[in-house]
Amino acid sequence: MRTVEGEGASAGRHHARSPCARAAEDRRQITVKDAASSDTFDEASRQAVLRTGSRACHSAPPAGQRGGVLGVISTHHDGPVGDFSTAQLTALDHLGAQVGRWLLWQRHTVVLPALDHLHASAAHRG
Repeated sequence: MRTVEGEGASAGRHHARSPCARAAEDRRQITVKDAASSDTFDEASRQAVLRTGSRACHSAPPAGQRGGVLGVISTHHDGPVGDFSTAQLTALDHLGAQVGRWLLWQRHTVVLPALDHLHASAAHRG
C-alpha cells in the first residue's frame, strides 16, 4: 500500500514521474524520506525541490467509491522524515477515503447542479 522511495526494488533508478504522479497512477501512498539523497529525482528536479525548502514528502491519493483516484494529498517537510507507522498509514488511508467521499458529494450536490443552472440560464437567454 506504500512505497518508500530510494529503498528496495526501486533503488538506483530515476523515476520519470513525480511522487504525486506515482501516488495517483499507482493508487498508493508514496514517501520520499529525504529529497537530498533519494533516487526519485533527477538532479535538476532535486535542486528545484530543495530550493523550495522541502526535504521530504508524502503523497496519498484519495479514491472514490469505485476506486478511481480523485486527486493527491501531499505533505512536504522541511527535514527528512522517518518511517510512518502502520497506524499512521491506515489513518491516512481512512482520511483519504473521507476526502474522496466529500469530493464526490461536493461534485454531485454543488458543482453539477450549478453547471446545470448556468446552462439553463444561457439557453434561456440565447
